[in-house]
Amino acid sequence: MHFPLFVDLTDKPCLVVGAGPVAARKVRILADFGARVTVIARENGACGVPICRPFQDSDIAGHTLVVAATDDAALNARIASLCRAARIPVNVVDDPANCTFLFPSIAQKGPVVAAVSTGGVCPVATQVLRDRVEGLLTDRFCETVARLGAERATLKKEIPDPAERRDRMRKELESC
Repeated sequence: MHFPLFVDLTDKPCLVVGAGPVAARKVRILADFGARVTVIARENGACGVPICRPFQDSDIAGHTLVVAATDDAALNARIASLCRAARIPVNVVDDPANCTFLFPSIAQKGPVVAAVSTGGVCPVATQVLRDRVEGLLTDRFCETVARLGAERATLKKEIPDPAERRDRMRKELESC
């Protein structure tokens, strides 16, 4: 079982090996969260213009995380092994056993980011749940979250009791 963890990837170097449609989705997700993504593949593909050459073991050095998204299971396993040895988080697409982290299905609007995972057991279920969560992220709800976040320091001073403050914020959010 994987522990859900939100990580700041802003301006962090991330590597994606492969250039097919799945690799392109991973690149897009990482870039959407501010990562500096390098793509290495033998040829151009859905990822645009990667570094066109075969993967080299030294390519993982200096990266915050790595995604192995090739159609070569042996290469993906080698990348995973190298990353584990170097203590670099690695995701091997469609191979949860070789992953040290999983990509969740993400619902995002404004300051709210919700992630859903089945640990790789049933990706379709994560998509169904993500769609349901997206339905909850109304403009009003997300605007209220942003406003309460901006007012948080003031609310802490005005309502020093954490339980009372939480109840007030919860009531306001539940009314959205």
